[in-house]
Amino acid sequence: MKKIFLLCSFFACSLLFAQTEEELFGSADDDFFFDDGIEEFVETKTTDEAVDLSKGVLFQTGSVEITGNFDLSLTTYTTFNKDTETKDSFENTLLIPAADAQIIVDARPSENLRLYLKSGINYPYVTESKATIVTSPFQQKPTTFDFKNMFYVKELFGDFNIGPNVAFRFGKQTVTWGVGYFFSPADVINLTAIDPENPTAQVEGPLALRTQVVFPGTQHAIWTYVIPENPVLYVEGQGAISYAKNTAFAAKGDIVIGPNEFGIGGWYKYQNSPRAMLTFSGTIFRNYSIFAEGVLAFGKDSAWLKNSTEDKKPIFQTTAGIMRFWKDQNITVASQYYYNQQEDAANASFSTHGHNAAIMCNFGKIGTDSFSSQIFAMMNFNKVAGIASVMLKYNPINEFSISCGPYFDWKEDNLSTSIKLVFDFGSGKF
Repeated sequence: MKKIFLLCSFFACSLLFAQTEEELFGSADDDFFFDDGIEEFVETKTTDEAVDLSKGVLFQTGSVEITGNFDLSLTTYTTFNKDTETKDSFENTLLIPAADAQIIVDARPSENLRLYLKSGINYPYVTESKATIVTSPFQQKPTTFDFKNMFYVKELFGDFNIGPNVAFRFGKQTVTWGVGYFFSPADVINLTAIDPENPTAQVEGPLALRTQVVFPGTQHAIWTYVIPENPVLYVEGQGAISYAKNTAFAAKGDIVIGPNEFGIGGWYKYQNSPRAMLTFSGTIFRNYSIFAEGVLAFGKDSAWLKNSTEDKKPIFQTTAGIMRFWKDQNITVASQYYYNQQEDAANASFSTHGHNAAIMCNFGKIGTDSFSSQIFAMMNFNKVAGIASVMLKYNPINEFSISCGPYFDWKEDNLSTSIKLVFDFGSGKF
């Protein structure tokens, strides 16, 4: 199955480096992050640059902005493999409807206070105690969710500052910690990891107190996080002292030199393996965005829980990647390598132990604005396992689109092939 991954990799790399000398050295404008086909989560600004209201970074005192988005779609998977007849494959086609919505309230009641809420609702809207959902044809076991609370809160926090260089944020928040695109081992604070198949989706963040100190006259900053045990619930016989003992602490310093940013940080939690990390992000040849992370864990979490010295050997994780956007052609290419010495979690749907690679090529326009396409592949070389997909999207009108293409999932010589079909009905933002 390596041929599938290598074919996708060769195709995308060809696009990445097949260009003229003028494109190689770029122009004065760095247009990489203006790709309409890829949305990037941008952390809310709360520093001195956010105080400049004339630039529209924050809203004027007393104003409130309400925005949101709707995801109204139907996805189908028809899976074929050597052990299933074609008729049975069509009869067992998996249907995944989505009728989800998010609402965002961004308020600034005073010059030094900002209140932010992002909440939503996901289909199905059931009030029964439990419901079982299958979200992928390759999911080994259906996932059982508790739907007593149909609504969810993605983020809810308040920002306030003391002077122009010190800012605080408290509440449930998604933390921008690592710099990786498909993989981010340095992100040890958020509760969920990046989904390589949907890397721009916002991950789940914790309840935390963030402090940001910016050095005057520079963009250099120090970030600290105090992260209470999640969730903070009352348990009989367990009081504030016990919760304080299980509170995590993290700190990071960023140094900005031109278009490049260097970061060094650490994370600590009682009876967990302490971690130290280095990060780097920047540009080369003006048009290429590069990034890298390195993480050192001082042993396994289980060793610190048992206070054992045998399993406290250093564990390394490292990753590096490159991204490029061609504005005129509306093409984006991203690739990333990831080496992981950590053992896979018990509930991991895809193994990342050992050597990994992921690559994506997004064509925002094929001939006309009505057609677009995306190629994606990810592989774990230790277990010779991976996934790959090629999707073609057709937008006859802005309010409706159809996407279709093959979806491959393999492990060693066991290959499953699906036809993925997505209908998008009026999804959008306001």
